[in-house]
Amino acid sequence: MAIVAGIDEAGYGPLMGPLVITAVAFDVPNEKAYGSLWELLKDAVSIDNKDKRQRLVVRDSKKLYNARNGLKPLEEAVLSFLRVKDFRVASFYQLLSCLSCHDRGIMAHYPWYAEKDCVLPLSASIPAILNYADLLQNTLEKQGVQLCLADSRVLTVQQFNEQVRMTGNKASVLFQNCAALISKLWNTCSGTILLTVDKQGGRNRYFDLLRDVFPKADIKVLQESAEVSVYEIENAQKKMELAFTEKGEDNSMAAALASIFSKYIRELFMRLENQYWLQFLPNLRPTAGYYEDAQRFLAEIAPVKKKEGITDDILIRIK
Repeated sequence: MAIVAGIDEAGYGPLMGPLVITAVAFDVPNEKAYGSLWELLKDAVSIDNKDKRQRLVVRDSKKLYNARNGLKPLEEAVLSFLRVKDFRVASFYQLLSCLSCHDRGIMAHYPWYAEKDCVLPLSASIPAILNYADLLQNTLEKQGVQLCLADSRVLTVQQFNEQVRMTGNKASVLFQNCAALISKLWNTCSGTILLTVDKQGGRNRYFDLLRDVFPKADIKVLQESAEVSVYEIENAQKKMELAFTEKGEDNSMAAALASIFSKYIRELFMRLENQYWLQFLPNLRPTAGYYEDAQRFLAEIAPVKKKEGITDDILIRIK
């Protein structure tokens, strides 16, 4: 068996809210490993938003999520795939625990997160999730494929700011947290790992960075270009083919699913944060945290922020 995996993030650019990075990996028979997972799982999964066959839509979250659809398509994908791994997620904190990114100590610093769980699903129906999960399970079994990993890293605003201060820039913060997930794949999976990672802030050369991540492995540069940078990492026990790809979510179903997981988690965090401020300002328009609208939002909550003693370091990113 080979491992076909993808890593993608949500929330790299905003002024508010967390950065979320997710790795998703599938066990795939060797003879099918270099094919398309979309094609392999086509009986249960589609890349088309307007699919008429009642299949799960898995594609870049930026093309799947919008104000009209809301969380429903993201939620259906995340909760259905987790159901296949026998995770019956009924709340936000359960979701974070399933994805190994739940730290109550960190959450306690944020009045909008601390003890502010929410019931899931929010938009999707449980019968629909069960139907999708059943179809997905049957298709995975038919193709000899198994979802073997879904793991996320969440950097809250304070953590993000601390790491930016330590490294000097947010591009380094993104790579270091991606590297932690790459290392987890390397350390927990055996055999050949085929990993697609979305390009890191326009960077084309990763050899020196990877040398720090894999000091004892052999690393070969297979390609370095504006579109894709590919490396072969190998030791006596295993091998990884790692591709940093422009728009990786369009080329790898695993990366697209990682994008969906990251976006869904970030949106749930933002929902809790918006709800906190809405209790003081019922007419406040919620924000997604991106720069221009975040400036509007911060101006409107300023009096409440001062009254409640909320510090900028847990609310506003420094980069």
